[in-house]
Amino acid sequence: FARSAAQKEVKGRTTKKMEPVLSSPPQRVVVSGGPTTTGTLDVLQPSSAEKKAVPPETLCCGVLEKDESDPDFGCLVGPVLLSALIVVCGTTSTVTSKIMYEVRSHGTDRCRLHDDDGDDDATTYRCKFTKPWFQTLVMKVAMSLCYLIHKLSRWYRQTQVCSSGVAKKKAVASYRDVRSVRAANPQDLSEPLLYAEEDDGVGDLEMELSPRERFTRRFPTPKFGAVLFIAYPAMTDLVQTVLAQAGLLWVPSSVYQMCRGSVIIFTCFLSIRYMNKTMSPVHWISIGIVCVAIALVGVAGIFGEDDGGVSLGTYVLGIGLIVLGQVVGAVQFVLEEYIMAAGWGVTPTLLVGWEGIWGVVFFIFLTPALYYSPRDGGSPAAAIWHEDIVDTWTQLTNSKYLVVINVISAVALLVYNMVGNMVTKQLSSIMRSILESCRTLGVWFTGLVLWYHFKDKNAGEQWTNASFLEAFGFILLVYGTVAYKGIVKIPGMPPAND
Repeated sequence: FARSAAQKEVKGRTTKKMEPVLSSPPQRVVVSGGPTTTGTLDVLQPSSAEKKAVPPETLCCGVLEKDESDPDFGCLVGPVLLSALIVVCGTTSTVTSKIMYEVRSHGTDRCRLHDDDGDDDATTYRCKFTKPWFQTLVMKVAMSLCYLIHKLSRWYRQTQVCSSGVAKKKAVASYRDVRSVRAANPQDLSEPLLYAEEDDGVGDLEMELSPRERFTRRFPTPKFGAVLFIAYPAMTDLVQTVLAQAGLLWVPSSVYQMCRGSVIIFTCFLSIRYMNKTMSPVHWISIGIVCVAIALVGVAGIFGEDDGGVSLGTYVLGIGLIVLGQVVGAVQFVLEEYIMAAGWGVTPTLLVGWEGIWGVVFFIFLTPALYYSPRDGGSPAAAIWHEDIVDTWTQLTNSKYLVVINVISAVALLVYNMVGNMVTKQLSSIMRSILESCRTLGVWFTGLVLWYHFKDKNAGEQWTNASFLEAFGFILLVYGTVAYKGIVKIPGMPPAND
């Protein structure tokens, strides 16, 4: 009766969040002594067999730092590894996209046989794979897999929590039995106290819940309203990706990355305006250094590369589309940071998964509109509003090389987007935009390798006199990035206030 009354009383007030389980078996405690002695306390560590019986509750694999507050994997990825992954995977996605645009395959649409010699009469069915919308769809499908990853990791952690939780519940029950005997006869110490009561945040009434229920209470699933709100960053991600991919059709990879670096400016403005962020002088100077570095890299790319026969108007159109996409991308970064900081239970992995699912839903309605929209008619901007899905499928079935590149791109985009949201949550949206700019170094280096080692003059980049200016820009880019995080100090400036 007393327990029932206590439970009713607890239901009427907010209870404290409790830790669900112990990360290791409870320590066995034996008390010895008589009625007239104070007794001694011996702590018996669990045996090796007991340790092996309790499976790990996280997916850290002994490599990453354990973080019980992380509902996805129970691990905390360090900032250095996060930065390396976002640069490597981002570089891979950019390079594979540029390579795909240069691959020719037989399709259902005709195109010019030579794009750069002025011969408009010769046509062929073996056209370049200029499909920015399809590449965006590949990214959305890859992102959707993060939802499955989230569910599998959550199921694994719940399973391990239940396994260790049952053992702990038996231990607490055994302790309560002994405590009942002690309450009846406080002076009798002949009965050993097998398990000491540990202050792990799990109270008597909380222990009445199953381990799975306590895990769900600690890490609740997002409500339907939060899932609907994710549609906003999903839409902005779709728009900015298509605009950037369309711009990449007509500009070199390094110029493309330079233009993407402008997202820093827009992200800073939106973070200060809507997220109430404050910027110290060191932060502003660091961002200024990064912007100067991006400009140097862009100038070097413009004067040091062959434009491939692209007209000046088309070149400017490509740059304009990429910069416009970065404005939309800055909105996406700020929205994602807001969602993960709002306490809705949305983790980085789950956010990427739902953004991918929403993107696939959007494509269900976009595909017919893209298919029946007017064809190019000679306009270079037609790739923005028209894409023939039948021609896309035909080109893929006629080229195994395209299929392999798309699979590599999908894997890189999956890891890149998941890690990108981890950077946004653990660091900030501004730091993510700075790391986006560091991808330029990876793209440039990969372009040199493609040119000199693989003799690919379409996707590769040649070393020219302007490359020295580009290299200096990269040095400034790295310096500005590490100065923003306070890893190195800017001479004459006080340290940043985080």
